[in-house]
Amino acid sequence: MGKLLGQQVRAPGTIALDDVLDDLDRQHLGYYICPMGMDSRALKAALEAARKAGVTALKGFRGGFKVEYKSDSSPVTAWDRASEEIIRKTLARAFPGDGFIGEEYGESGGNTGSSWVIDPIDGTKNFIRGIPFWGSLIARVTGGKLVLGVMHLPATGETLWAVRGGGAFHNGNRIRVSRINRLSKAFLTHGGLEYFVRDGDAPRLEKLAGASYIARSFGDCGAYAYVARGMTDAMLERGLKPWDSAAPKIIVEEAGGRFTDWSGRDNWRSPEVLATNGLVHSAILKIIRR
Repeated sequence: MGKLLGQQVRAPGTIALDDVLDDLDRQHLGYYICPMGMDSRALKAALEAARKAGVTALKGFRGGFKVEYKSDSSPVTAWDRASEEIIRKTLARAFPGDGFIGEEYGESGGNTGSSWVIDPIDGTKNFIRGIPFWGSLIARVTGGKLVLGVMHLPATGETLWAVRGGGAFHNGNRIRVSRINRLSKAFLTHGGLEYFVRDGDAPRLEKLAGASYIARSFGDCGAYAYVARGMTDAMLERGLKPWDSAAPKIIVEEAGGRFTDWSGRDNWRSPEVLATNGLVHSAILKIIRR
C-alpha cells in the first residue's frame, strides 16, 4: 500500500515521492537514475510536477464535480485541467524553452528541441467513478526520442519512473519485467472491450485470450505498471493518444520489455499499442498484426 486518500501508509522497502525528491536534491539517487553524468534536473522537475498534480487531483477525487464531454465523447473534469496547468507551470519554470503536448491544452512549440508529453489524469473514467486506478503521466521527448517518463498514481501511493539507459523504478526500487516465455502461460491484460468491438478487432482479442493463460481488462496507466513490474506479461490496447503512451513506453522498455504498435513498429504515437515482457511479444503479434 501507499498513500491512499490523503493518508500516508508506507510499505516496507519503498520510498515515498517526497523522499525521492529529497534524495535527488542530495544526488543520492542520481547515479542510479541518471547514468553517465546525465543531468537529473529533468527527472526532478517531472517528479515534482507529478507530485503537485497528484495533490491537486486528490482534492477532487471522490468529491462532487461536474463532468463535461469533449468532441470525441471522452469525459473531462476541472481537476484534469487544473492538474495539467500545474504540471505545465512546474515544468516551464524549470525548462522555459521546452514545448508541450498535453491532453487538455494541446500542443505548444518550444525552442530547445525538447517537449513534455502530459496526461494529467490518465483514467478519468475511473477517477469520476471513485476507482483509485488513475494517474498522471509525464514524458520528455528530445529530438523525437523518448528520454524520460514518470507515472504517478496518487490514490495508491505509487510512482514509477525511467530515464533512457538508467533502468526503471517503482517507489525507489529497481523493477524488471517477468520471464514468462510462453503465451500459454502468460497473464494478458487489455484495454476497454468497447474499443475492440467498435473497430472490429474483437475476433483478434478473442483468439489472443484463448491462447493465453489468463486475460483480464485493466486498462489505463496502471496496466503498464503491472507489465513493467513483472506482475503481468502483456498489455494490449487501442484508441490511444500520444500522451497515453509516451511515459508507459519508456518505463516498460527500461524495465526490459517491449512496447510497439500492432505491426511491431517502434511508434509512441500509435493509437494501437502492445506492451510485453519481450518474450511473448512475437507470439502476440502473430495474432494481432496489422
